[in-house]
Amino acid sequence: MEPTKTQAQWLVDKKRLISIMTANRAKEDSVIYMFLDFDGVINIFLLEGTPEYEEALEKREFDFANRECVQRFNRFCRDFPMVKVVVSSSWRYAGLAYCQEYLEKAGMDPSIRLCGMTDAETMLPREEHIVDYLFAHDDFRGFIIFDDMKMKNLDEYLVQTDCLIGWNEERDAYARKILQKYI
Repeated sequence: MEPTKTQAQWLVDKKRLISIMTANRAKEDSVIYMFLDFDGVINIFLLEGTPEYEEALEKREFDFANRECVQRFNRFCRDFPMVKVVVSSSWRYAGLAYCQEYLEKAGMDPSIRLCGMTDAETMLPREEHIVDYLFAHDDFRGFIIFDDMKMKNLDEYLVQTDCLIGWNEERDAYARKILQKYI
């Protein structure tokens, strides 16, 4: 999807985001929003012809949720209780309740609650939906994005995953490093 904002508009938005984060940093009730994509982060794809793919084909079970990725997500949320999870994945079109149920079936700790989702009404690039969400919910001292897509305008907040690997240990360590600047 083509961006609708110019680089000058992105600079203005980024300055506004930094201003909000700076103002909220001292507030005890400020949060850190985590924007979560499913496919390529917790759902990993199987390569055709691999033993895993053939096994799934035989069983007719194409459950792409990777339990190890979901367990990393659980640990991350437990380690950083100020993180509020927002669904930015295209799975949001199925609704927040469906996403909550899907993740719980995949092994998400049921005490972890999804707090919202980015707009599902307009067709904009994902990074624009994220910024719009943040401007509408200005109680944050930081944010982080887990996605397998590139987001050149929000790169410093992005934990970009490989769609065949997902949320692995290396990406987890990188995410924790990003969060350290907000704690």
